[in-house]
Formats: sequence, structure tokens, C-alpha cells
Amino acid sequence: MTAIIITVVAVVVLGAVGTFAVMRLRVVEQKKELVRRKRAPDLEARIKTVLAGPRHKYGDIFTDYSVWKTDRETRLELTATPKWARLNEFTRCLVVRYLWRVLESLAGGAVVVVDQPAQEWNVEIDAGFRDQGFDWKTFGLGPQFVDEP
Repeated sequence: MTAIIITVVAVVVLGAVGTFAVMRLRVVEQKKELVRRKRAPDLEARIKTVLAGPRHKYGDIFTDYSVWKTDRETRLELTATPKWARLNEFTRCLVVRYLWRVLESLAGGAVVVVDQPAQEWNVEIDAGFRDQGFDWKTFGLGPQFVDEP
């Protein structure tokens, strides 16, 4: 008799745990649907003109870009070329900061350069960046490539 009661209780507990797990999975999937990002073609068209500045100064340093919107952020993703790797780290930071400031003025968000390693720029990074007095609109003067002294 005790074995039957234990079996029934175990089946009820397993059923409750299974129901909880299924319901939890549905909640997680619903949250993912809310956070899914959507392309923002209106901003992509505006960013294309913004990329003209770095392209004019350094050549084609990005092969592709896309702007994604979520509920909380707008994100510009750029795919870098080998020319991007030839720029020194400080110059890359200036370019990414320039793009971030433009995106921030349009919609608020983050800029991510898809490269090895990836580079991300946001409000926290911008606050801690020491630009040494360089004008972010002109990308500064001085050595800008890795092989320059």
C-alpha cells in the first residue's frame, strides 16, 4: 500500500515539474519574440552617407553594414575588411566613436564592428575613452596606420 502511495505521489510530482518546465519554456520563447531585432532600413540609408567620411579617408574599410532595432537599443553592425586591420587601434576607436556618435544622435544605440576581435562602442565605453584632444569628426592627425611611427 505504501508503495502505491509513493508511486502516485511521484507521478503527480513529475507531472507538476513537467507542466512547470513547459510553461517556463513558453515564457522564455515569448520573451525572445519581444526582444527579436528588426532591420531598420530607414536608418541604414542614413548611415550609408555617414560611412562616406571614413571611406573617403581610409578607403573601403567595411564590406557590409546593417542597422538593427530592438526594444531598448539600435545597433549598427559593420563587417570589416583587411584594410581595417591596417589602422592602428586608436584610429579604429576614433572611427567607431564617430559612427557611434552619429547613430546615437539619430536613434541611440551601440556600434559593433564584426571583426577578429569584435569591437563594440556604447555609452560606457565612450565615457572612459581618452581621445587625447583629437577631433572625432576628422579622425585626428598623426599616425593612423599600424606601420607608421
